[in-house]
Amino acid sequence: MEYNKLKIKVFDNWDLFLHENQYPFLGRSYAWARREDARTALDMSRSERDELFEEVIPKWESAIKKLFSNDLSNICSLGNTTTHLHWHLIPRYNNPRSFFGIDFADPNPKGNYSPYPKKDLDESLLFDIRDRINELLS
Repeated sequence: MEYNKLKIKVFDNWDLFLHENQYPFLGRSYAWARREDARTALDMSRSERDELFEEVIPKWESAIKKLFSNDLSNICSLGNTTTHLHWHLIPRYNNPRSFFGIDFADPNPKGNYSPYPKKDLDESLLFDIRDRINELLS
């Protein structure tokens, strides 16, 4: 899938995307640094850091809480397979959430999110999740 199709919102320093693997973490997203030469968290400028932690993450977390009532948010920057600065925003759920007739069940709500079962979801469902998050960010 073309990643730009899953772009939720553009900020000054970050693009917020819906992660293509929504199952089992409904609302899973990532913030991608717009600056091309950004590689790691240590590369963040003050404006990137401030916008990420004062605007992007709080707005995302508020939207996910309103939409899906997540119990916790995992925020992490890894860079194992992609060496561009980005942050994973992973909602965690103690109990399953049902959306469009699909039960999203966090397999290990009190532990590491990985490994996890994957399930391909219809593109229209991904767009609906993307759009619902976007509405609450505006």
